[in-house]
Amino acid sequence: MDRALCLYLLSNFATSNKKISMKTKMIVVVVLAAMCVLPLSAQVKVGVEGGMNLSHYLVSGSDGYKAEQVGGMKPGFQLGVTVDYEIGKHWMLMSGLSWLQNRSTMKMMDHMVTYFPKTEIKINNLILPLKMGYNIRVSDKLSLIPSVGVYASYGFGAGNCSLDVIHQEGDNITTEPAKWKPLDGFSYKAGEPNNSANLQAFRRWDYGGIVGMKAVIADHYTISFDYRVGIKKIQAQNGLRNSTFQFSVGYRF
Repeated sequence: MDRALCLYLLSNFATSNKKISMKTKMIVVVVLAAMCVLPLSAQVKVGVEGGMNLSHYLVSGSDGYKAEQVGGMKPGFQLGVTVDYEIGKHWMLMSGLSWLQNRSTMKMMDHMVTYFPKTEIKINNLILPLKMGYNIRVSDKLSLIPSVGVYASYGFGAGNCSLDVIHQEGDNITTEPAKWKPLDGFSYKAGEPNNSANLQAFRRWDYGGIVGMKAVIADHYTISFDYRVGIKKIQAQNGLRNSTFQFSVGYRF
C-alpha cells in the first residue's frame, strides 16, 4: 500500500465518529499501522552466519627489536547476527554483532629482550561492524555486495594460554613452559637477582577498518568474506595490531 494513502486512512479512521466498537476500531488501527510500517520493514534483512577466521598481529617496532609471528596464521571461529538495511535500489547499510575467537603465536619481547620465544594468544571478541555496501544484482538469483566501513570490538577471556619463558643463571639459559591470560598480562623472575620480565596485558577495546564481499544466493543464502585491520595497538609494549581474515556462510530471513 502507498504510504501516504495508508497514513491518510489511518488518521481518518482513528478520528472518525462512526458507531464502531472500541475493540473493532483498535484492531483496524493496528492492522493499518502494520501496513504503513511494512514497506520500511521490508527493507531490513536480518540473518545469521557462522564460519572460520585466520588471524595474526601486525607489528610496529624498530628493526631487530620487534615481536615476530611464530608459524603460520592460526584458525579461529565466529558466530553472529547480521542486519542489512537497503537504501534505494543498490546502496546498503550493513551491521550486526558477532562473537569471534582469534588465535596467534608470537615471539614477544620485554625491554628489547626476547624473554618469551613462543607465546600463545587466544582472545574472544564481540565485533560490531558498520559498513556501506553496494548491491550488484548479477542475476535474479545472485547478488554481489562489496562493502567498506569501520568496526569496534570488545575482548574477553578465552581461558589459559601457553607460553615459553627464558630463565638465565650466569651463562646457563633454559626455556620453561608456563601459562598466562593475555587480558591479564604476565610477570616472572627471569633468574638473575632483580631480573624480571613482563608482558603487558592486551587491551579489551579495539577499533579499525573493515572491507568485505558478500554473495547472496536465491535471496536467502549468503557467503561472506571480510578483512579487518586494527588502528589501535592492542598491545602497546610489542606494537601489536589486529589483522583478521573472516569467511562465513549464513542464512538471511
